[in-house]
Amino acid sequence: MVNQTGRDRIWVYSLASAVRNGNRVKPSDIAEMADVAERTARETLYVISEAGWLERHTKSDGSVYYDCPRWIDFHDDEYPE
Repeated sequence: MVNQTGRDRIWVYSLASAVRNGNRVKPSDIAEMADVAERTARETLYVISEAGWLERHTKSDGSVYYDCPRWIDFHDDEYPE
């Protein structure tokens, strides 16, 4: 198997957390999970949202979080582990 890059891990962790588990994800949390710099997580999450796989939200204090876009209807029972 090919070793995953940091950006690969960001994609995996952010989609699993937001789409599969229905969580809001923050760049700092994803950076920690993927063991990458927060800047790398921010840039990659932005790309993921521009591609339509996550929805980007900015709070009034300027902080950003991402969640599952409304068009995705994920049913975990269809994809057993």
